Amino acid sequence: MKALFIFLCSTLGSWAIEKPGYEVVTKDGDFEVRKYATIPVVSAPMDDMEKRDGSFRELFRYISGKNEGKQKIAMTSPVFIEDAGVGGKSGKMSFMIPAEVSAKGAPAPDAEDVAVSSIGEGTFAVLRFKGWDEKTNRDKAGENLARLVSEAQLKPMGKAFFAFYDPPWTPELFRRNEVWQRIAP
Repeated sequence: MKALFIFLCSTLGSWAIEKPGYEVVTKDGDFEVRKYATIPVVSAPMDDMEKRDGSFRELFRYISGKNEGKQKIAMTSPVFIEDAGVGGKSGKMSFMIPAEVSAKGAPAPDAEDVAVSSIGEGTFAVLRFKGWDEKTNRDKAGENLARLVSEAQLKPMGKAFFAFYDPPWTPELFRRNEVWQRIAP
């Protein structure tokens, strides 16, 4: 009963957060091909993919008002994580900027290493996976997505990246995680 209560609280909480809209092109279980419009984001570098407190903290400060307009910005979902590919340690973390804020122009960050940019519109192969955000889970999901992309004879473009949708207190069994791979249209 306690697990059901935790699941309902975490699920209901995540429904109230803005997420990027998309159109499903094809679906096969946890594997989908989706079309996305441009997703505005604010990003911070990560020195270590396994220890991200600094990047999350900088992004949280930005949405809490540490920006040019001292504007508070609503939390969104997912949190995007990219591996920079330098020894598999460094990377980038991004928060989606809410549509209303983006339409008016997102305020410039106060921190030097935080930047406003976007994930360009396009078609993405996406695979959902459960579990904690750990290297072994990311590696396995990335390998599975690469295999599915190959089997579907899709043409990957660039590097895959990850999307994590749930707050940290969501139980492992109920977590929604995804790995995204841009593909040629």
